[in-house]
Amino acid sequence: MIDSAKAIERRLFGLVVGCVAVFIYLFTVVYYDYIKSVQATSFVDWDVKTITAGDYTIEFDLDEETYENWQKKYYDPSNPVSENA
Repeated sequence: MIDSAKAIERRLFGLVVGCVAVFIYLFTVVYYDYIKSVQATSFVDWDVKTITAGDYTIEFDLDEETYENWQKKYYDPSNPVSENA
């Protein structure tokens, strides 16, 4: 009977250790998910607060020939309002 009591005690200890390990794992997973959500929200807030003109502009390269063609056909230095407006 002593062996049986020790076996039950050992099984109970194993069960407690297993339950604690599962609890720690689940707590860690939930905590990291919470932190991830908070950081995502903080990033969106920061992104909205720091809107610049660069968020609404595009940039593209022009060949020198294209720019020279535009200067010859459309650019008029004497006219403050060009044909492009």
